[in-house]
Amino acid sequence: MDNLLVVIPAIKKSAVIPDQLVKKLNSITLIQRAINTAKELTNNILVVTDSEEISLICERNNVKFYKDSKLKIDSNNIFSIINKIIDKREEEHFFIYRANTPLVNSDILKEAYKEFLKNENIILTSVKKLDKDLFEYKDNNLIKIEHNYFKELKSFYIYKKNNKILKPFIIDYEYSIEIESYQDWWICEKILQRKRIIFNVIGSVEIGMGHIYHSLALAHEITDHEIIFVCDEKYKIVVDKIASKDYKVISTKNILKTILELKPDMVINDILNTQKEFISILKQNDIKVVNFEDLGDGSKKADLVINELYEEPLLKGEQYKWGHKYIILRDEFNNAKRHKFENVSAVLIAFGGTDQNNLTLLTLESIIDIIKQYNLELHIVCGNGYVFKDDLVNYINNINYDKINLYFGVETVSNIMEKTQIAISSNGRTVYELADMNIVSIIISHHKRESTHSFASLERGFINLGVFDKQNTLVLIKENFQKIVTDDNYRKLLFLNIQKYSFRENKQKIVKQILELL
Repeated sequence: MDNLLVVIPAIKKSAVIPDQLVKKLNSITLIQRAINTAKELTNNILVVTDSEEISLICERNNVKFYKDSKLKIDSNNIFSIINKIIDKREEEHFFIYRANTPLVNSDILKEAYKEFLKNENIILTSVKKLDKDLFEYKDNNLIKIEHNYFKELKSFYIYKKNNKILKPFIIDYEYSIEIESYQDWWICEKILQRKRIIFNVIGSVEIGMGHIYHSLALAHEITDHEIIFVCDEKYKIVVDKIASKDYKVISTKNILKTILELKPDMVINDILNTQKEFISILKQNDIKVVNFEDLGDGSKKADLVINELYEEPLLKGEQYKWGHKYIILRDEFNNAKRHKFENVSAVLIAFGGTDQNNLTLLTLESIIDIIKQYNLELHIVCGNGYVFKDDLVNYINNINYDKINLYFGVETVSNIMEKTQIAISSNGRTVYELADMNIVSIIISHHKRESTHSFASLERGFINLGVFDKQNTLVLIKENFQKIVTDDNYRKLLFLNIQKYSFRENKQKIVKQILELL
């Protein structure tokens, strides 16, 4: 970029805030921040100033300066004054970059210069888009004006000396703060203090949405930092659908490469078991690593590993946290109404996103006679990955019972749990939601890994039937369901056991531990 000169106007007496150019913003003065940013573009820099102090800063940075104590520069005369100062310079391209937009970083400047090189006959001007609905009052009616409106952002101009035609370069809203008040200063400082946190998540119709909802619940508590969701492109549709409502989502073929390019301060992996090489590379790049539900080799290298579904430690290391004290509930449970002990009027069946064993239908077949006998309402919740939908619907249509409510792919379940006093469920995160809602439950594990989640036990208010066994499990479901429904004393004992548990305060404590790593 030998053909480029970056000119930084630094007129101390024009400052909105006293001494703002030499006042530290997040530990770095505005003028020093501008010089640092410009140096990432080129070493050919000229600071135009009226200040002895700023001249000294330039000398110490080995940056050339032009000083005139009588200088006054504003939007009306900036070109005439700067052009006069650089009149005899040999460079062809000039980049006037102001220090009062500290969020406009070198990546933006480089992108702008590339845009200018496509057409060197214009003055490329930084602007921000005005996202406002504007109306014209005409013929006694408000008519929306369908135009894009821009406001000049006093950040930079790129031009050749004789150019006159202005062309906008749009700065994204999050970077477009110009310091014109103490409030602007405070906002910029808060943004500059932010860290970048990446959530690496999985989610699909087959896997379910649990990891995404879990990560979202965490992300919603982290308000002072930048959050980006990253996922393998095969999970794009589901992650986009859920996370992009609130956060930027990037899908990619190469998770590691994408993460490194984003230069995060922290990566939170909610992807089950991690690989040692993957975590090691993140650590080599000075990235803090937090993993959830991870028993893989990568967990040994992480800064913090929260295995909330395992009550007893399965691995050694100070970075591991185990058990229900680290359970994070989805946000929908924050204000959900917990049950008091009451008569049974409604039952919930919920076996996760896919229910590969079709326990939903098998359980319904096992308990339908009892449901009818006691005139109970039944709520059945199935995930998007449930492939036995037709069989289930056909069965329900043929049993002639109108108190069955069937849900597919619902995003909220707390409102359904508020209606039910008993549940039959798989042995995943739903167990903790049921415990928090004080719902006595029968639990069946889909497979051996799920059965290692040992929270669901009699002393905690659950009847745990272990791993699904077609010959025995269905009989046990019927027997235990009959006992819960008919034996109030037994159900009350289970209720008193389950009533001890509440997880609604966990999230803030866990987020605090995570952020302490930054």
